[in-house]
Amino acid sequence: MSREVLSPPVQAMSQNRRYRVNIVHEDFGGDKWNGQNKRSKGVNKTYEEPDLYGEDDDEEDPAVNNIEESPNGDFKLALHVPKSFYGGLIGLKGSTKRRIEEETRTELYVPRQNERSNDVIIRAKQRSQVCAALRQILHLITSLRKKMKPTHFLAVALNSGEVQERYVELKKSILEAQLPGIDEELFMPESSIHLTLGVYVLLDDDERQRALKELEDCRPLLADLKTPFEMKVKGLEIMNDDPSSTRILYGCIESPDLQKFADQCLAHFQSTGLCATDNNERESIKLHMTLMNNRYRKEAMKSGNSFDAREILKRFGDFDFGTAQCQAVHLCVLKSRGEDEFYKITGSLEF
Repeated sequence: MSREVLSPPVQAMSQNRRYRVNIVHEDFGGDKWNGQNKRSKGVNKTYEEPDLYGEDDDEEDPAVNNIEESPNGDFKLALHVPKSFYGGLIGLKGSTKRRIEEETRTELYVPRQNERSNDVIIRAKQRSQVCAALRQILHLITSLRKKMKPTHFLAVALNSGEVQERYVELKKSILEAQLPGIDEELFMPESSIHLTLGVYVLLDDDERQRALKELEDCRPLLADLKTPFEMKVKGLEIMNDDPSSTRILYGCIESPDLQKFADQCLAHFQSTGLCATDNNERESIKLHMTLMNNRYRKEAMKSGNSFDAREILKRFGDFDFGTAQCQAVHLCVLKSRGEDEFYKITGSLEF
């Protein structure tokens, strides 16, 4: 090693430039890479920076199992990518696509928006190069997804029975009190009251079907829990610390078994790459039933970004909505309405 430090391999580049080729430590596969450097000494070959962590990471992604080897020895991967990501994948005047191709020595084909196929094609001379491009594309998609607004959420419907009836009573009592700044626009429609277990960015039918499969994969989590889940809904709280200026008022939900399932389901979906940013940053689901939200107000009706909930909490803070059973979890479309005035349901996990 001392000889290689004092007289390291040198890579000749263009314009009479010469660069030292660093020795890779044996813990990172040094025998493989250093051997290649020695064999290539004196050969006019473009220098390739070794990907020290690539091989371990690649095998963890199921997409690598779809890499095909053609008769001529080249490798190809068809990777499903929703069209919403194409702009970010191509970049300004194709800059991002070119960068990935140059860094990984691959050729990428991104379908046009009007093409039926949603598969980005990766081609390369070596399997490791396809894996390197795959890794960069997946990291880019993860980054782009974080900037997108949620499209779907996982919900437990509470729009029936005792809980709904008591909610209607509470809403009537609050409105009859004629509290300053409180109007009907603030309230969640009684046909839509629910408990949210997760929020996701699902950009095409393939991703929606994948999310339903991931939801079904959560079924084994129910094995040690008592179903249907019993939920007790009692008490009012706000999302922030200042009741005089709050945006959301909700009903508290107590259900130990549902809490366990919700947290385990959250952890499972966090590993799928489908979660919205808010979900990726959570460690636990807060079980609650939103009752009032300043966001529900029409733009013309808004008086600031908050409302005063002090009198509501003072008068109705211990309000009891009763109990309900959770027999299913639904994947719903945000900002939608179904035939029963609840959200449109893409699919469900029933138990």
